Amino acid sequence: MHRSWLRTKLAETGTKVTGKVTERAKAVVPFQLASEDSCMVCGRTVRRHHTVRGDGRVCSPACARTWAEGL
Repeated sequence: MHRSWLRTKLAETGTKVTGKVTERAKAVVPFQLASEDSCMVCGRTVRRHHTVRGDGRVCSPACARTWAEGL
């Protein structure tokens, strides 16, 4: 076998693997929703959670204490 043939084959395989890795990486990246929840005390954005949604969310225990004291 010729060395140039092996190099060509190796280059083709490398580009094929790179393409597959790129496709997988794009599929794994989560999409962002336009509306994110925000803390009802300080207004900071709160990470999405699959079980809790709505206006009654706080970002930290300190904000929870502040909110509870205001009741």
